[in-house]
Amino acid sequence: MRASIYVRVSTEEQAKEGYSISAQIQRLEDFARSQDWVVFDHYIDDGYSAKNLNRPDMNRMIKDIRERKFDVVLVYRLDRMVRSVSDLHELLELFDSNNVKFKSATEMFDTTSAMGRFFITLVAAMAQWERENLAERVHMGMRRMVEESKRPGASAPFGYDLINGELVINEEEAKWVKKIFEGFLSKGRTAIAAMLNDAGVKTKKGNYWNDSVVTFIVNNPVYCGVIRWNHRKVSGKKTNESILVEGNHEPIISKELYEQVQQIQRDRAGRGYKGNSEYPFSGVLRCARCGKVLVGAKRKRNYGYNRFYRCVGRTQFKICDLPMVSEEVLEDVFLNHLPAPKQPVILEQESKDMEQLEKELIKINKKIERIKELYLEGELERKDYNIKVATEREKAKGIQFQLDNIEKPVNVNEVMEMLNEVKTVWPHLDYTEKKAAINSIVQEIKVDVLYTAKHRAEKSVIEITEFKAK
Repeated sequence: MRASIYVRVSTEEQAKEGYSISAQIQRLEDFARSQDWVVFDHYIDDGYSAKNLNRPDMNRMIKDIRERKFDVVLVYRLDRMVRSVSDLHELLELFDSNNVKFKSATEMFDTTSAMGRFFITLVAAMAQWERENLAERVHMGMRRMVEESKRPGASAPFGYDLINGELVINEEEAKWVKKIFEGFLSKGRTAIAAMLNDAGVKTKKGNYWNDSVVTFIVNNPVYCGVIRWNHRKVSGKKTNESILVEGNHEPIISKELYEQVQQIQRDRAGRGYKGNSEYPFSGVLRCARCGKVLVGAKRKRNYGYNRFYRCVGRTQFKICDLPMVSEEVLEDVFLNHLPAPKQPVILEQESKDMEQLEKELIKINKKIERIKELYLEGELERKDYNIKVATEREKAKGIQFQLDNIEKPVNVNEVMEMLNEVKTVWPHLDYTEKKAAINSIVQEIKVDVLYTAKHRAEKSVIEITEFKAK
């Protein structure tokens, strides 16, 4: 019988005796020999939790099960494979449909009978209950800490440093926190972010400021001396079950100022300008200098309207110096760029890269198969076998990651036909139709201004530095 060995250890379990990868493999290989089973392959998820099935070698094993490459899955313990009842049922159905058995080397499980299936489901349910019960106890413990005005974990917010588990005011950052709250009385988020970027202030992580970071600051009650916990889930969604208690740290602003800013946000809600999409390049146009988006605008002139695009990195965040981009000039450059002369070369290169990586992956898989043969023939010790296979699999994972992040080549001829069609009908389209045409074929356009026109008799010089077709 062909057996696949599945082993797993999470980061937290690395140091636990008996759970190491090598210990599990040795025990399972001994068990397989005692049953006269031939080990087909080792599936190793090192440093992964069993909270779900989204694990590299678990996914590889599932693929091999569907291809019926072996007859039985052997694990050290059930919780090495799954801890969720739903995941267990999913795997059991997969095993059944492909005539694959399951065996735990340390537990009495028999998936070929109804009673065995019931027992294994019961054990998995108990394991899941234990895990959820532990999570509940941790949740209660953290809640208790908050109620005692202790801050449970997390890094220090901007304006504070974490010293011996306590929040201590960072004087340099705190002065900017005060300016943010005081500035909010008369300014918006964008203006405040621009002020901070213009002054060279960086966030706690060393990044530029933007609207969302400013919003997070002014909505965090920690600055007025209050600890807030359980405000959001890991997914980012609000729990609507926040716990607010007085903290034991020194506040940076008063509660009155904090409440005043909250009221201002409520008053401003719903007043934002909701523009229409009359600018064809909005949504796909980006600045080649700072990477921010360009937004459309227009000015009234004696001869009509002057339409252009502005980089928000310059107008809002004060981190860029890109001049305004004339829509008329941009259209000319865009149409002259179609069909994009660089695009076929880029796509061809991507195709070559994929082909080379796939060849390397095939070589590695063949090498792993050869290592297995040497091991089964007794010409390779188990320790050397494990090291060699693990090394090759790490290489394979790196190559697979590169493959997953290469955009698949498209039919260049089809793209060229579509681009030429747009070029032909462009003068007859209105703004909405132009926008629809651009969005149907373009993913992103990066532009730079090489020369800014000084008067109406001349035109600015614009360069498309990057053109990504959909």
